[in-house]
Amino acid sequence: MRDPARIDEMLAVLREVWQREPDLRLGQLIFNAARMRDASIEDVFSIEDGALRKGLIRYLELINARGATDESS
Repeated sequence: MRDPARIDEMLAVLREVWQREPDLRLGQLIFNAARMRDASIEDVFSIEDGALRKGLIRYLELINARGATDESS
């Protein structure tokens, strides 16, 4: 059985990314996050939760870096 605690962890990261990028559709956000983890992925149906979470975290890091660059301009 998969760990139910992963649900709250995933939703927290997803919420944070989506709030920072509210113009994205949910499917877009998930696809983009999956590709942050594996640029060659075309089918996100089978991606493991941990891999998607890492992609979401990477996405958030890029958003934060972009924000830092925008602030310094």
